[in-house]
Amino acid sequence: MPSPLPPNSFYVVSYPRSGNTWLINCLTMLVGGVRAEAYTPFKLYTELHGDPAAGFHFWCEPRQRPDQPVCIKSHDDLATFRGRHPPAPLVYIARDARDSLLSYYFFLQAYAQGEELATQRIQGTEVLLSRGGADPGFDARAFADFLRREAPAWAAHVASARQAGDVCFLTYEEMMQDFERTLRRAMAHLGLPLVHTYAETDQVYHAGFKAVFTGNNRDFFRRGQTGDWKNWYETEHARLLDELIGPSLLALGFEQDPAWARHYTPARRLRNS
Repeated sequence: MPSPLPPNSFYVVSYPRSGNTWLINCLTMLVGGVRAEAYTPFKLYTELHGDPAAGFHFWCEPRQRPDQPVCIKSHDDLATFRGRHPPAPLVYIARDARDSLLSYYFFLQAYAQGEELATQRIQGTEVLLSRGGADPGFDARAFADFLRREAPAWAAHVASARQAGDVCFLTYEEMMQDFERTLRRAMAHLGLPLVHTYAETDQVYHAGFKAVFTGNNRDFFRRGQTGDWKNWYETEHARLLDELIGPSLLALGFEQDPAWARHYTPARRLRNS
C-alpha cells in the first residue's frame, strides 16, 4: 500500500501541456499550500514523502506547519494513477488536443537539452520561471508522426478523467475565459479555506503572467493562446487528427463542427507563439 498522504493533500492531474502548472500554482496560492511533484526530485521540492522503494513518493517544498495543504502534480493517466496514488481529492484540467499536442511537441524539443531556471516577482509574489535549453523548430512530417503517437494517448487520458465521478474536471479554455469562476469550482471540490483572494491570485497568475510571457516556443510559460494551433497546423495535420480523435474532440466539447477538419484552412500569418 502507498504511504498515507499528509493532511489536506490533493492532486492536480492532466495530460502534459494542458495548464497543470498554471492551475496548481493558482490553487497553491489560494490555499496557502506548498507545491509537490511525484517521483521527480527537482531542486524546488526538498521534502520527501513516502518510500521510493515502495513505489509511491513525492517531493514538495518545505511545509511551515503539519496541516499546510500539499498540492501534488501528476501527468499519470487515471488508470495508472488509481493504482499507485493514495486517495485524495483530485482536480483534472484538460486542454484542446490541437493546442496541447502542439505545445507538447515544442516542449519536448526545447527541454531535450535541459532547462534554465529563474525566479521573478509578480505583484510581490516570487514565481519560478523555466526556460528550455534549446530553440525548437517545426517540421511538418515530424509533427504528423508525433500526432499519430500522442493523439490517442491524449484522448484516453482526458476521457478517463471526464468519466470519473469523483474528479473535478476543468478545461484550460474555461479557465482562460472565466478565471475566477473556474477556480471557485476547484475550491468547492477541495473544501479547503482560502488564504489569499481570487483577485490576488489573478494579479499574479493570470493578469500578472501576461507581463512575463514572451510568446516564443522555448519558454515554459508561453503566452498560452487558445487556438494557436491554427498558426501551425497544415491541412494534413487537421485531417489526420480528425481521423485519430475527431469523435473525442466532439464528445469532450472542444469542437462543435463535425466537419471542422474539412473546413480548415491554415493560417498564413506570422508564427510567433
